[in-house]
Amino acid sequence: MSDFQFVVCVPARYASSRLPGKPLIKLKGKELILWAVESAQSLGASQVVVATDDARIESLVAGAGHQVVMTSATHQSGTDRIAECAHLMGWSDDTWVLNYQGDEPQIPVDNVRQVIDMVQQHPEASIGTLYQEITRIEQVMDPNCVKLVTDHTGRALYFSRAPIPYSQATFGEPPSMPPETSYKHHIGLYMYKVSFLKKFAALPPSEMELLESLEQLRALAHGEVIVAARATQVMPRGIDTAEDVAAFERQAD
Repeated sequence: MSDFQFVVCVPARYASSRLPGKPLIKLKGKELILWAVESAQSLGASQVVVATDDARIESLVAGAGHQVVMTSATHQSGTDRIAECAHLMGWSDDTWVLNYQGDEPQIPVDNVRQVIDMVQQHPEASIGTLYQEITRIEQVMDPNCVKLVTDHTGRALYFSRAPIPYSQATFGEPPSMPPETSYKHHIGLYMYKVSFLKKFAALPPSEMELLESLEQLRALAHGEVIVAARATQVMPRGIDTAEDVAAFERQAD
């Protein structure tokens, strides 16, 4: 990953409304959190740390020989958890941190390189992230598929679980894919500095964040710049439901 220095934090909480105990669910005989950590360790980071609020996850990760820290169980978001991890690890303000989702066990290396290049090219941005094109109307209408709207420079304007942008012409019954509109599916891969994490954690959750349950809206609400680019590699599906677990199990090794 060239000479760019960064660390990786993998936030992992036990509670999950759709898939309780998700980090400890076994996929092909190995717990999901271990899939994520081992994948993150292939990225060339100087350090990979799991930040959790659960002793069972801590025990598993530490027992497998990986670095892990215990954080508060009251964090509003994964980014808040990473901010505490940065404090516990003593990372300096100018340390770059990659937020590697614990339920995304197979993030392509090329996509990580892309986020790294992006934050270096956009010093005005607090966060770098990615999206991929949505091609099916089912995804547009799915609240679990977070949509993103950007301006012509790649700056994020809004994130939502709702179908944005909304096409009055084509969202009838049944809804159909608007041919003239490009829909963006946000990928929860973030790169930011510790200085931003400190600032973010000190801000109160915004009304938009609480309404949509999307932490990146706190940053937008307080005027932070988020830049996003189309991912060069298709992201494998994350693990959010029992169906996702079954699909992963069906994959060839």
